[in-house]
Amino acid sequence: MTSAVSPVANAVVAHSTFNSLRLGRTSQFVVGRLIRFWDSRNIKKNGEFMGITILLLNELDSVIHGFIPANRASHYRPDLKSGSIVKVDRFEVARCAHTYKITEHQFVIRFTPSTRICEVLTDAPVINSEKFMMRRYDHLHVLSNTNLELPVTFHKLADVVGEIRSVQGSDLRNDAATTRVVVRLLIEPDVTVYLSLWDEAASTFRGLLKAGDKTKSVMLVTTVNPKLFGGNMYLNSTPGTRFFFDTNLPDIAEFVSRVGGESSKVFPLVDTLQGIKKKELVSIADLNTFISNSNEQTQEADFFCKARIVGVVHENGWSFVACTGCNRKLERIGTSLSCNRCVTDAVTGVVRFRVELAVDDGNDSATFVFFDKEMTKLTKQDAAVLALDEAANGGEKNIPICLEELTDKEFVFQIRVTPFNFTPNYRTFTVSTITEDIISLTHGKIVQ
Repeated sequence: MTSAVSPVANAVVAHSTFNSLRLGRTSQFVVGRLIRFWDSRNIKKNGEFMGITILLLNELDSVIHGFIPANRASHYRPDLKSGSIVKVDRFEVARCAHTYKITEHQFVIRFTPSTRICEVLTDAPVINSEKFMMRRYDHLHVLSNTNLELPVTFHKLADVVGEIRSVQGSDLRNDAATTRVVVRLLIEPDVTVYLSLWDEAASTFRGLLKAGDKTKSVMLVTTVNPKLFGGNMYLNSTPGTRFFFDTNLPDIAEFVSRVGGESSKVFPLVDTLQGIKKKELVSIADLNTFISNSNEQTQEADFFCKARIVGVVHENGWSFVACTGCNRKLERIGTSLSCNRCVTDAVTGVVRFRVELAVDDGNDSATFVFFDKEMTKLTKQDAAVLALDEAANGGEKNIPICLEELTDKEFVFQIRVTPFNFTPNYRTFTVSTITEDIISLTHGKIVQ
């Protein structure tokens, strides 16, 4: 059986440019530098391996991405070497779906069972060693607002360069750890973003820290996914994320010149291995900063936050039907209610509060979630009774007046931060206690 991977190619003859490629399976072949490659995984199916994504750069400084499906990955992986110049032929050219674009090119090269890839060692074209998709803050802001929900992590991606201001995470010197690392990155003279490194990217970055050189503070990071949360910009790593510190790279040199960044400035490390337990009075901005600068291994933490209620968030209603046995939400199956925890047909339910309130502390806003105990205490009303009143009024889904009357009132909220707050889609804070003054919450002791 003839292998589809050859170790060496002869001198290159005329090959197709990326821009001249035609759709479909063809006899065309391309030559390019394999600048990066990574495993693509489906985050909606527990990280199921989908294949290998590769990036090719040609002599015209054009970049196109290729995809090797999972069932062929083991065949080609041994011959993928970052930085090598390769010849690829017998592939399929497909149109790149807009939502899955990794580069600016309209096409993607798909590997088929007959595709061949070989390294070019003689008479290779002159090709740059790297090409980055650099993005400034304004473009990142646009990308972060596209609200795409995709099964893979490679959409609205960008490369950025910035000066490291601080690094925080758990067990930062252990390069075997894969828990989240957060890097505060200055990308404009007055703009700081939060770079969240996960999984392999977090491990790789810990390895860089373990090497002991904290003087390379200007960093170029590739293939990050921008998101906005609480008014802050977060750049989430992907399996394609790589790090570059070479001050001779034009993009790093341009940043240092434009922003005035210091490429050899020592930055602080904050290791949160022991977690954070202290209760303190904080602003909404402080809560968001704590989430961004900590990681999912941080122990549960409590904070006090003084804010004004702006109004009720209507989208998710104000109540739910809870199981009387375990207090979990009952699921409706047809005309019946079922509890996923209590294995019994005799399930009974009771209406309980779950209310989302928009709050504001004068500088920032957030959504606080209140459950039955605190909301009953605050409104002096029983959720089940309010639900009966609602049914008596024809079942109209109106917000009870007692909830509407909370608008413009100011309280001190005790906020419980749990691992749920460290997931990418979690956008609310749960209130565990509420009062009108901080003294009541601290039992007469002033919080330092």
